[in-house]
Amino acid sequence: MTVQIKNKKIFILLLLLSLFVAPLSVLASELDSTNFKIVGATTQGGGILGTASGDYSALIGIGGISSNPRIYSTNYRLYTSPEKAFVPAVPTTSCFETTTDGSSNCTTGPTELTTGGMVAICGAGGCYNRARFEIDTQNNPTDTLYAVMISEDNFSSDIRYVDASTFWPESSSTHNLSDFMTKTDWETETFNIQGLAAGTTYYIKIFALKGDFTQSDAGPSANATTALGNVFFDIDIAGETGYTAESSPPYSISFTGAYQLIGGSAAITNGNRIWMDAETNSEGGFAIIMNGQYGGLYSPTTTQTITSATANLDSVPSGFGLQSEYIDYDDSSPLYGEITATTDYSGSINSVGIISTTPNKIYDGDGPTVAGRMALKVIAKPGTSYTPSNDYQETITLIFVPRY
Repeated sequence: MTVQIKNKKIFILLLLLSLFVAPLSVLASELDSTNFKIVGATTQGGGILGTASGDYSALIGIGGISSNPRIYSTNYRLYTSPEKAFVPAVPTTSCFETTTDGSSNCTTGPTELTTGGMVAICGAGGCYNRARFEIDTQNNPTDTLYAVMISEDNFSSDIRYVDASTFWPESSSTHNLSDFMTKTDWETETFNIQGLAAGTTYYIKIFALKGDFTQSDAGPSANATTALGNVFFDIDIAGETGYTAESSPPYSISFTGAYQLIGGSAAITNGNRIWMDAETNSEGGFAIIMNGQYGGLYSPTTTQTITSATANLDSVPSGFGLQSEYIDYDDSSPLYGEITATTDYSGSINSVGIISTTPNKIYDGDGPTVAGRMALKVIAKPGTSYTPSNDYQETITLIFVPRY
């Protein structure tokens, strides 16, 4: 401030003009005048001494004093308008994850996530259509609201937002105030970004809002790549204790020796089992579908078929079918799925499910599956009406269907 004294009268004029200028700062410990002192102020450079009409002059300040120096950074714009003092600090992304395994930078999610990464909640390979992010608030108040921008090309042309209701990406045209939530509300959801494409890199930026007209600049970009769909299905032929047995094709089970089918005998359970391994990161789980070539045990020699049926073989003259004997899977995470046998194949003693020429579902998984292992018994009962032969046979096809 410049003061000129004319005719023993004091004219003081302070013209302050707030302009948005490049972030050139001058730090002063004291601003002195004969009448006052301002200590420790942060001001902007660019001041000039201007002469007005009349008999006085004044220092014109380009910019104004900021009361919010915490937002000064080499990465962010230096605010100059007084109202900008109320803008919240620019938030950052403390974690953005899809496929981490064994560890995580996320700290507010389920225990399984924080100790095992995204694989621990999405299954082997990680998440193919979901992600989790957490917010570093930069010391904003707890009631500060945040919105999330998302892109597949690091915001070059693809600019969308995360809908705070569905957690799916939405266009900028539908983005509104309802898409701002507190850090707690965002992070309550285990998967707070959904509806993503598999094998795709996504970028996010986070905004803060604290009152009307106070949206901050976007924070720095963070990125993560979604997993591909992961499926593993394997068949083994082994005895009833073959929990970890591995075998190679061709896979066959024979009713010979001690398990020979004799007309009029009681139902016979073969000593071998059809063992299956199943694993997938599919959010919807899986189904195992089965069908037979003949719909029973067919003899090319006699052209007769011991017809398969869903039945208690102790109560019918003859028949043939499958029964689930064993199911196991990793249930260490509540977000993993469970495996169950469908009703027709979950019987006991000699109750079997049909092997028909049309597909039938024998197992169901209701979520991501890790280390699934199942076993099927093969049970047959030949009737007295069938001509003896050693070539009764059936070809069974098992199909693993993930639900993506």
